Amino acid sequence: MSNSFAVVTDIAEIARLNEQLARRLSTSFKVRRTREITYPAGHHTGTVYFESAAGTAVRAWSPDSGPDKLINFLLAGDPAASTWMQIDVQMNFPAGTYNRRMAGAFVTDESGDVLVAHRGKLTKGKAGLPKAKVFREFASRTVEADDHGLTSKIILISALDDPELADRLWKFAVEAREVATRIASEEDDSDADDDTPTAGGGGGRKPSSPPIDPVLKLRDYFDEYAGEGNLKGHGGGKRTVEHGDVVKALELQLGANGRSQKAQAIDLAIVASQVDLFEVKTSARTTDVYTGVGQLLIHGECIRELLELPVRRHLVLPAPPRAGHGKHVTKKGGISIVTYEKNVAGYTFSGLV
Repeated sequence: MSNSFAVVTDIAEIARLNEQLARRLSTSFKVRRTREITYPAGHHTGTVYFESAAGTAVRAWSPDSGPDKLINFLLAGDPAASTWMQIDVQMNFPAGTYNRRMAGAFVTDESGDVLVAHRGKLTKGKAGLPKAKVFREFASRTVEADDHGLTSKIILISALDDPELADRLWKFAVEAREVATRIASEEDDSDADDDTPTAGGGGGRKPSSPPIDPVLKLRDYFDEYAGEGNLKGHGGGKRTVEHGDVVKALELQLGANGRSQKAQAIDLAIVASQVDLFEVKTSARTTDVYTGVGQLLIHGECIRELLELPVRRHLVLPAPPRAGHGKHVTKKGGISIVTYEKNVAGYTFSGLV
């Protein structure tokens, strides 16, 4: 069985999947309004479908089409207001002729499931943001996919047939705006640094310490599910999306115990007088257990040296590993095993200390 992702590139199939997406959304977004919609390239008067008829931040969807694209704007606002609405995220797909300029994409995984995805094209104001930084912030859901003979990085959002499709799309929209704000702030800080004298110039700064490996650089946690970078063939589309849900639920439960942080290669770190380091896997297969143990051992030592704090390591799985493996993981590896179970409210965890 192939373990790769592939972008849907057939124009007729893209149109069919976009119609399927519209049918799914139209069951929840029924309150029709005419509003002025604004975005970096301009504004236009369009039809907006709200999820309910009253509220100040009601989720909304505005579909449209043009000669070269199928448009899906994700927004939020007051259905009763007349103010202009700014889009949160564009989920547009190519029409007429296939191209990669659109932000949205449909992707198939090794099981043949179709997922809605994003190409990492975000803007702040009129400026496009560096894709590398966007993918960094969505690392746990970023995969490499075959894209009409090329390899493209894609952020997986939701399976097209997922009952929680709308929730996942609008959560992504909120996350994307937060990410855009954060990256734009980084870019502004970087521009300010450009005018600072460097070593070698007259009166330059003292040489800085060697840079921290960027995949291990801890940052404040936010709900975008960052974790291990996922390359072509990682696990499967639905598992990749689930990974982020589990990390988020874990942070919500443990965030009060210390400062929640993350890194590109670290799912979650709770930093207090010690560091609780968590690695989440969406299967308890032997290969996933081996990988998780290795990551915790190596990353744990790096974090211990970096922060000069003791580190406790936790491997989070949907089920216990094989008995023999579990015994050695806990006794020899010093790693606690935490299991999770999905329920109506989200996820419950067993084995947290």
